[in-house]
Amino acid sequence: MGDDSPCQIIGIGSVQMEMHDGIIRTLTDVRHIPDMRKNLISLSTLDGKGYKYSGGYGVLKVSKGSLIIMKGDLKYANLYRLRGTTITGDAVISNSLSNSDATNLWHMRLGHMSELGLAVLSKRGLLDGYSIIKLDFCEHCVFGKHKKVKFNTSTHTSKGILDYVHSDLWGPSRKPSLGGARYMLTIIDNYSRKVWPYFLKDKSEAFSAFKEWKIMIENQTEKKAKKLRTGNVMEFCLKEFNAYCKSQGRHYTVPYTPQQNGVAERMNMTIISKARCILSNAGLHRHFWLKLLPLLAILLIIHPVLLLIRKLQLRYGLVLQLIICN
Repeated sequence: MGDDSPCQIIGIGSVQMEMHDGIIRTLTDVRHIPDMRKNLISLSTLDGKGYKYSGGYGVLKVSKGSLIIMKGDLKYANLYRLRGTTITGDAVISNSLSNSDATNLWHMRLGHMSELGLAVLSKRGLLDGYSIIKLDFCEHCVFGKHKKVKFNTSTHTSKGILDYVHSDLWGPSRKPSLGGARYMLTIIDNYSRKVWPYFLKDKSEAFSAFKEWKIMIENQTEKKAKKLRTGNVMEFCLKEFNAYCKSQGRHYTVPYTPQQNGVAERMNMTIISKARCILSNAGLHRHFWLKLLPLLAILLIIHPVLLLIRKLQLRYGLVLQLIICN
């Protein structure tokens, strides 16, 4: 108190209040002290919970971000009177918590444990005999435990080669090849899963490499590439690239979302990881990574693919029957 005399706290609970804007807000951890004549709100407590307050012209404003939570008018004794009214209050005796308050208390004590974990501990009698009920919404759990939402597996239906083509640009490599290449453009046919790697010194060469591939594959197969799927990055969004692919159609992924181009991304990961394994096993320097990738692109064609049984016709006319890989 003001005269340094102690007062007994006989209850801790929550109070609902209707604010100046008509919105009902709840004050938690409110102390019930019968000896106090006035209800006081601690600004330091609000400050500790992330709220900000400012005063001027006899008006005090408490806000969080750009939203004003409460207002108060300067009255007597240099105190601000809250613009609002109390609706309900349910103070509980501090040495006898309700199951709701006990659930929230143990939730915080145990590092914001899940409701399922609390229920297991309660059944074992490790929570002082309290029964665990449904947890209240905890914004700290949302802030501390949030993660990216899982992407669903995308499916691309294709009835023949070149119906749907995936492409991605990998790089830059930390170590350039002996010829100075730092980037790898991969082009994958969705039907056969055959991959064509192109090695570039600069990412601006991606368009010329794609044109080279398109002319080559269409002459070999006597078919047209019908649909191209690429990342939504600068090297694939050039005006000349868009004009060149206008007749066949394009599918772009959302920027900074490589998960939507999973076929090409996983192929890049497979090629690079196999190259690292071979270099490590042979004791070769990283500069030789470029020499391995054309070989790996061919090896991937004859590698058994999980749940894929399909006859693939290679460039040399060899027909392979892929089997299910257990």
